[in-house]
Amino acid sequence: MTSSIECKNFLRSLQLLNLFINIGVKNLILCPGSRSAPLAIAAGELNKLGKINIFNSIDERSAGFHSLGISTASGNLSLVITTSGTAVSNLLPAAVEADRSCKAIIFLTADRPLRLKDCGANQTVNQEEFLSSVCRNLLNTNLNGLHETTDNEIFNLVKKIDQQSSTFPGPIHLNIPIDTPLDISFFNKKKVLEVFKRIYLNKNYKFLKYESNYDGNKVLKSFKNLNLDKPGIILAGPYQGSINDLSSFNKSLEIIQGITGWPVFADPVSGVYSNLRGLVENWELVLRKNKSFINCDQLLRLGPMSSSNELEDFLTNFEGLQILIKEKNFRKLDPIKKAFEYDFGMTNFVDNLLGELSYGQQNKKSLSKLALDLIEEGLQIKQNLESQLANDDDITEYKLARFVPKIWPSEFPIMLSASSPVRDWLTFSQNRTLTRNCFSFRGASGIDGTLSLALGISRIKNPLLLVTGDLAFVHDINGWLIENSTDLNLTILLINNNGGNIFNRIYKKNLKEDEFKKLFLMPKEINWAKLAEGYQVKYKTVSSFKKLREAFEWSISIQKSVIIKVDIDPENEISKRNVLLEKIIGS
Repeated sequence: MTSSIECKNFLRSLQLLNLFINIGVKNLILCPGSRSAPLAIAAGELNKLGKINIFNSIDERSAGFHSLGISTASGNLSLVITTSGTAVSNLLPAAVEADRSCKAIIFLTADRPLRLKDCGANQTVNQEEFLSSVCRNLLNTNLNGLHETTDNEIFNLVKKIDQQSSTFPGPIHLNIPIDTPLDISFFNKKKVLEVFKRIYLNKNYKFLKYESNYDGNKVLKSFKNLNLDKPGIILAGPYQGSINDLSSFNKSLEIIQGITGWPVFADPVSGVYSNLRGLVENWELVLRKNKSFINCDQLLRLGPMSSSNELEDFLTNFEGLQILIKEKNFRKLDPIKKAFEYDFGMTNFVDNLLGELSYGQQNKKSLSKLALDLIEEGLQIKQNLESQLANDDDITEYKLARFVPKIWPSEFPIMLSASSPVRDWLTFSQNRTLTRNCFSFRGASGIDGTLSLALGISRIKNPLLLVTGDLAFVHDINGWLIENSTDLNLTILLINNNGGNIFNRIYKKNLKEDEFKKLFLMPKEINWAKLAEGYQVKYKTVSSFKKLREAFEWSISIQKSVIIKVDIDPENEISKRNVLLEKIIGS
């Protein structure tokens, strides 16, 4: 085999991607570019061998979010490959969300070699710094070019990435300087592939999983005041662990609830199983209505705080012990700064806390009086809600939160976009949301990448329902340009309130109408039917819950991407919401 640069670039690209496959990567999003050609050609060959799935995207920003959706839904590492220059900067929004939601994703970015840096060479920028503020690791192959990177250096790079992803998941940036020539002839490609298959393809690589050496007993001494025999509450916020660990998380939660009898407040995206004993229906409204009878001295908080001002006020004023358990998240996660924080997950917490204690039925306590009181209060609010909404035919955002979990099949997942939908579901949905995988990207809580994230999830888990507002949806409309996205089994419930209804609730009363629209709502006249037609996506508008149920059945049956639009009158929404809340909680 010739030792030319193009041959070495291709061989090293094959080796690198094959090692990523060895640590569990199954999906790769490929963005267009010339500098990244050796990586792209290598990915294509590994795809032919059935080693990895490839999906292409012309928009790097959408590609990053799409890959994040795949990683979240699968629990596996995923890759994005981009060319050099501004392409890399477009990865930042997805990297921010991956960082804050603790999801493992790897960005492979082609770059110019060192000899072309800082001398005005075309498309050469300081891209190695673009993602530095949010990535777990910033790595690079040989700065003179991928062709000068050794076998051992490539192995050690992938080993480091594997260890990092196992201990503190998040985005990792591997910058890859590649010298020209970038193309490779048919003859040389064939020769390199022969070498790769003979030496590297089926080589048995050993990646030893890194085990944290933390002293669990030492950490738990901080929690010596925790008394499982006294009243307390378990607050399950958005789940940030791997979906592969969700079963063990719930088993540990069941154990701790069983031996305490404590009530559980579960966020719609907490990952908590719906059959858990002690779940309190409509707990956010319970807090709004009456906090005074909640008498306990300890709280067990799981994950980040739910998007509830009522909950934040409750936690701020709570004078007892608060323990915050995080799933492999080593940053501070308590904005009110009152909790002892435990980094190593619910399973390790329970194992260390309970030690040799047997978990049999003999250890299971009856529900505490506090749990029984809260559950009863929640049920009364639930019944009151049902009676108030029974004769109301209008489609409102809060009614969607209440009824969509009933009419979207319980075995199929749901994704809630940031802003209004996730807040409405927290307040108005029942524990029916816990009967399925429910996703929402609450790390950075932005509307960035909504469509691309949902499409990524739907590659792994489908049929998927995306519940989104109009601004969040159109903000990421380039998601439709990801390969075969319109063929994915994704139903989009598009809540058209003409520009962000959450702003109506906050700012409208203190601004003139024209100011309010220009500064916050930013309404856009969009022909949704034409937009859907332009991307060749099926589309329907519905105006009743009966029609919405029928539209869901239709969308599931055709097994393709579908937009189902419901129109919301913001003025009517706010007025009816306020009346409803006054009837339920008195103010």
